[in-house]
Amino acid sequence: MLKVDNLKITARSSHEVLVKKVSFEVGKSETLGLIGESGSGKSLTSKAIMQLLNKRVFSTEGSIKWKDTEILGRNANLPKGYRGSQIAMITQNPMTAFAPMIRLGKQIEMGFDLKGRQAKSDFYEQLDSALKKVNLNDMRKIIHSYPDELSGGMLQRVMIAVTMMQKPDLLIADECTTAVDYASEYMILKELEKLRKDGMSMIVVTHDFGVAARLCDRVAVMKQGEIIEQGNTFNVFTSPQEDYTKELAHASVLFQEDVC
Repeated sequence: MLKVDNLKITARSSHEVLVKKVSFEVGKSETLGLIGESGSGKSLTSKAIMQLLNKRVFSTEGSIKWKDTEILGRNANLPKGYRGSQIAMITQNPMTAFAPMIRLGKQIEMGFDLKGRQAKSDFYEQLDSALKKVNLNDMRKIIHSYPDELSGGMLQRVMIAVTMMQKPDLLIADECTTAVDYASEYMILKELEKLRKDGMSMIVVTHDFGVAARLCDRVAVMKQGEIIEQGNTFNVFTSPQEDYTKELAHASVLFQEDVC
């Protein structure tokens, strides 16, 4: 479905190459994990797929093909529904995902094609159900709130619920559990597992080996803008070839032991 080939992202002001010849594929009903520490290029790669990088700030080279159609460089001429029904992304920073001066309910409505009272009524029933699945049980309060009236963790869960409602062909989840509590994280991961079992393709961007092991069929390990190792999740985690991968795995185990 998605093929990224020799993707290169450069900062225009400094000419620094931030992502270097990154290549990977995501097939139908497959989940790929992009793993690495902060600054490794995971989020930039995800935004390039969504064509969300500012052209005045970044230059891009290489190829990003979605269902055999070249996407890179087509910001103003993307296929219908490319962002949304085809590919949807849960971003890392929920504060930038919503307009500050519009109530959340109105913003969420604008992302769906609602025609007539019945469609609107059905939509809010689905929204209520989706919010409860990510541990948000007061839909009326949420839809009547402005973004700054909710915590970052709550906004993150709203964004996750709405993105899941879109039922895209490919879901990109960029560190989607970092701003939430453990109970909410458990519920979110459970919902992502259901989507995976239902056949949705996903890219899970994370630094957490536990999350990747739970959700991903394959993983690609990124360091300083490059993929240094990729393959079957079990094989990479049990027999890593690179010292960096070993260090990440070890750090993840230590963190989980501290939490427990």
